[in-house]
Amino acid sequence: MKTKSVFPHNKRIRLGIWGLGRGMSFFKTCQALNIDVVAGCDFNEHMRVNFLKHCPGAFVTANEEEFLKQDFDAVLLATFCPAHGPHAIKCLQAGKHVLSEVTAFFTLAEGVKLVEEVEKRGLVYNLAENYPFSAANMWLANRWREGLFGDLMYAEYEYVHECRSLCYTYIDGVPIQPGHSVHNWRSWFNFHYYCTHSLGPVMVITGTRPTMVEAFPGKPHLAGYLRGRADNGTMTPSLIQMNNGGIVRNLMGASSSDDHHQRIWGTRGAFVNAGGDGLRLRLGASGTSPVMRVNPRWEGLGELAAQTGHGGGDFWTLYYFAREIFTGEKGPFDIYSSCDVTIPGIQAYRSSLQGGKPLEVPDFRKKAARDRYRDDDWQQERYDVKRGVFGGAALNDNAAKFSTTMKAVVKYAPMYRAYADWRKVQSALVKPEEFLPVANRLLDNYPALVAAYRDAQAIIKDYPGTDGAQVLGEMLEVGGEKEVLAKGFLPALKREVAGLRRKFFGHEAPLLVAEASPLLPKAADIRQVKPPTAKVKFSRIEHNTQYNFHDIRPRYGASKDGLIYVRGFINVRRAGPGVLSYGSDGPIKAWVNGKVVDCQPGSTNPCAPDKFRALVKWKKGKNALLFALHTNQGRAWGITARGLLE
Repeated sequence: MKTKSVFPHNKRIRLGIWGLGRGMSFFKTCQALNIDVVAGCDFNEHMRVNFLKHCPGAFVTANEEEFLKQDFDAVLLATFCPAHGPHAIKCLQAGKHVLSEVTAFFTLAEGVKLVEEVEKRGLVYNLAENYPFSAANMWLANRWREGLFGDLMYAEYEYVHECRSLCYTYIDGVPIQPGHSVHNWRSWFNFHYYCTHSLGPVMVITGTRPTMVEAFPGKPHLAGYLRGRADNGTMTPSLIQMNNGGIVRNLMGASSSDDHHQRIWGTRGAFVNAGGDGLRLRLGASGTSPVMRVNPRWEGLGELAAQTGHGGGDFWTLYYFAREIFTGEKGPFDIYSSCDVTIPGIQAYRSSLQGGKPLEVPDFRKKAARDRYRDDDWQQERYDVKRGVFGGAALNDNAAKFSTTMKAVVKYAPMYRAYADWRKVQSALVKPEEFLPVANRLLDNYPALVAAYRDAQAIIKDYPGTDGAQVLGEMLEVGGEKEVLAKGFLPALKREVAGLRRKFFGHEAPLLVAEASPLLPKAADIRQVKPPTAKVKFSRIEHNTQYNFHDIRPRYGASKDGLIYVRGFINVRRAGPGVLSYGSDGPIKAWVNGKVVDCQPGSTNPCAPDKFRALVKWKKGKNALLFALHTNQGRAWGITARGLLE
């Protein structure tokens, strides 16, 4: 990322990061915003070690009191979500400005205390709600202010995200320790609370705030989520009335399909933002007005923002925070709008437990409104994560492997389910060959799947009737435990995959199995990169069946830049001239059987599959492929490749 400051002065902000998982996602952005990261705090040792790799010489501790005593100006607060309110107050009392991750607080009483602490201290408080600040949403907000869409009539915004594995791991994917426990809040937190990623964009685009909310309880739950006090494995829609009288259907939750669709109807125009399908507008104040696609480009500092996480959103939240500290100019989410976007989640969950009763969203700008909720400590009952999933029973070695095993079955069980269910409708597919990667992925991961299932069975046997046995059992059912462990399943799967390859790729051969190196230092010029030495260790990477590419992201982590080697094999039925057709999300160099065949230093994200074509000479049977790929400022997702015969 560019390091030239966007501010026309040399003033600096000394920043401490409290919560070194999500908090470190902002680290590279600080360089362009006159921010120096000088301190960190986290109870996880491996996260503190990672922090020091990026900030050698900085102060780091597991003790929050020691952390807040250090000499710095502001805190980026990324601790556990239900603790944000009390932790923000603690930071303010220590004389620090606060940029808090979402949500702002867990109870209305905490919200009252937080507002009054900010007012008392005169310090800057911002909420790091980043979803309004994509290129599309910021473009829409600018057009809305210009009057293009008129007044808000109705909106549907979604943040449906099945993050089941995060119930059993930290944010960096490390299984929760001790192993019989679950995540501090993701394992039980009702999704109504996490309402800001869908409601926040509506507020920023239309300039409205919520006033009333109602919600009905969703009963069916996905497998693998805890029950009882935990109530987060379901869909959580709410209806919210805004201060202009418009209505918003705000949808969060976990389901069998992640979705982030966004639709708004105004009195003069409407739009649909469907992610990969682009931005569609209907303009002309009529239901039959013309519909056209637009290309919402970044405006202002957008090109710089695009290099950061969450589609540029992380840049803007940090930028508005720094700007207010330097100039006093308010950003979109000061303390009051942070309350506006947080309170509807609390009230929606409360409404769902009262049969859908409409509840107000108080305006905490007004002292009279705060006085009504000053002692309102109502909240969801918390799951006892320290007691763990075995109800206080004596723990054995199998119990200590629960979080690791749960992480594995959450990964592997859906692989079988996708295979089994797509197999039922394969004949109806528009492109039947798309079933092959689904079946091949299951075949590649079969040994690890079986090992995970066996571990799960052992835990269920030792701790029947417990929460741990319940969630493991649900995932085994989803994952076809009986079918996949049957004696003849693996030989039949191998025959099926081989037959699909012959059927669909008789004249071409896909790169179905690939391995990648760890992240290595970025080269000055991809054209000068040589094949790796024997010291470089490779490991298997997965094929992303949704977008049809080999996924390198787990090998480098969010927003990191460097060089990754990817190698694999293509099996060709006969020798002869042909074509290597491939695509990548970053500058790339390609070898076939040890010889350079192509180099594309200008490739970037997003890249259409099979964008590049290189002439090659195939040999019969196995042909070795090697790619050197720059991660392109941490925005490279992976590569796709296939071999074609003339």
